[in-house]
Amino acid sequence: MPRMIRAASVVLPLLLILPSPAMPGQQAQVRSRVELVEVPVTVKARDGRLAADLNATDFTISEAGKKQTITTFSIDPVPISAAILIDTGITEGALTRVKNSLPTLMGAFADDDEIAVYRFDKGVEKLMDFSSDRLQIERTFDKLANATPSSSSMAGGPFSTPGPVINGVPIIPGVQAAGRTSAPPTKVLHDAIFQAAEDLSSRAVDRRRVVLMASDGRNQNSLHSFESALDRLLMHKVQVFAFGVDTSVFQRVRSSLTSYTKATGGEACFTEAQNALESCYLLSTEEARNQYVLGYVSTNKRPAAKPVFREIKVQVSRSGMEVRHKKGYYQTP
Repeated sequence: MPRMIRAASVVLPLLLILPSPAMPGQQAQVRSRVELVEVPVTVKARDGRLAADLNATDFTISEAGKKQTITTFSIDPVPISAAILIDTGITEGALTRVKNSLPTLMGAFADDDEIAVYRFDKGVEKLMDFSSDRLQIERTFDKLANATPSSSSMAGGPFSTPGPVINGVPIIPGVQAAGRTSAPPTKVLHDAIFQAAEDLSSRAVDRRRVVLMASDGRNQNSLHSFESALDRLLMHKVQVFAFGVDTSVFQRVRSSLTSYTKATGGEACFTEAQNALESCYLLSTEEARNQYVLGYVSTNKRPAAKPVFREIKVQVSRSGMEVRHKKGYYQTP
């Protein structure tokens, strides 16, 4: 099947010309909205490489259990709008590795890509709004290179509190500990995701909207929940690519980083080595830029009053392939 020019966004309004009552002597026309649902899909072979030789006939797609007819198909590369989130509440060693890898991260973007840069810990700080200016990006990364971990970044680790403790409160031997208080740890990972998704919603519809996050995946006391942040990602058609640091094997399985990436069609990469982290940057941006985009017009009845979440499932006919895509979208009235 011939490849088609990629449509503008994941859910696009189309206009159909249908007959309706008209003025005398005029031909009747009425405009009726039909939504084209677009689903970016990543397919990898057993060796981990992107499978780039599939056709539309290799895919099947269903929405809410109903098989859909693929009407548009593309694998044309698209520019990226990326929100880069750096967790500065990780341990000093992990933060040093992340900072040292920033030049490689900058090199992973093409000239027509645009990025915004944030740091988060006890709060979220936008260091740079979306820009393709390489000098501005470099200056922002230099500023980020001077960031230091907060004292709360060590909370929860086996060596985070020196000396003896009582009920989790450190004490000095021979000194009365009564009356001491300890502030609860704070790391607003979900708030950072929420803000990035909101900011990405304003970017051009012909770009791939992604979040690239380096973090240990811990969250404490965010104003937004995981569910509300994920809703924003899906509503604004944003994919998450996460780079996990300072995490055990057990933590990786249960990490919110994994949950965000699976739900949005991105990927999580966990590593403690700087060179492996840099490889993850390059692979993630390549993957985000080169995805199959399947388009269809939903056969499900449009909701009457408020948006309804529609679950999507994509399969390929070839065996041994890993298929990743967002778990669904919100169909609007």
